[in-house]
Amino acid sequence: MKRSLWLNALLLVAVAGLGLFVYLRPKSDAPAEHALSALKPEEVGSIRIEREGAAAVVLERKQDAWFLVAPLAARADDFAVQRLLAIVQAKAAHRLAATDLARFDLERPPARLIIGGQSFGFGVVSEVAREQYVLTGDAVYAVNPRYGMALPGNAAALISRRLLAPGEVPVRIEVSGFSVTQRDGRWVLAPAPGEPSQDDLNRWVDDWRLATAIRVEPYAKGKPRGEIKLELENSGKLALGILGREPELVLLRPDEKLQYHFLAEIANRLLSPPGAANK
Repeated sequence: MKRSLWLNALLLVAVAGLGLFVYLRPKSDAPAEHALSALKPEEVGSIRIEREGAAAVVLERKQDAWFLVAPLAARADDFAVQRLLAIVQAKAAHRLAATDLARFDLERPPARLIIGGQSFGFGVVSEVAREQYVLTGDAVYAVNPRYGMALPGNAAALISRRLLAPGEVPVRIEVSGFSVTQRDGRWVLAPAPGEPSQDDLNRWVDDWRLATAIRVEPYAKGKPRGEIKLELENSGKLALGILGREPELVLLRPDEKLQYHFLAEIANRLLSPPGAANK
């Protein structure tokens, strides 16, 4: 009997101690977080950007790559697309009912981002809290302004600046006065003044394969002053027009109707024989 009383007393002490611990435990200071969307970036297949007074910008995912389809057709810059998609994973500390939208400039949002069918309207930025008000669904959320800053000023800002697509692998490059060709796993320069090393040849081909412009624009006008011919794996061919050399190298891809602008330093490496630009 005495043993049973002792066990009950110990149990009461344990329960009281647990209750005291829960009561005195420090409360979390973390604010409540409200998710703006249940979408997952990898499941999204379309993006649309609307601005007052401007043509809508439309992107679509095709297999594992993103492409601009309106108002122009082009390969899209993956980093820029991921910045747009980040809004679906955003969380806000403040969620308000979608009423009195005028005070947030959300009655007719100046910019709207539509991802996978879900609309995000971007309103004013609070200069005090440094938060931007976004309307989606039946609520207004206060989020970091970086989501609104990801919206491009025009469609051209979303074009990939890489001259060659990931699947376009050169096996022969012909520049005025010389060519570099892959033969039996090695690169061969013809004619070959100075006999460059395979390292020089590999670096030169990589410069072409990874060439990234400082900007890309729709082809305006102008007759090419020269031509560069590329043969690609799987028997593909690509001819590039040289629109200008100074102060920038401007290359035209007629198949894309786009012109790629490169710094003079890059131009020197691309247009000089392998190893020559380093001497």
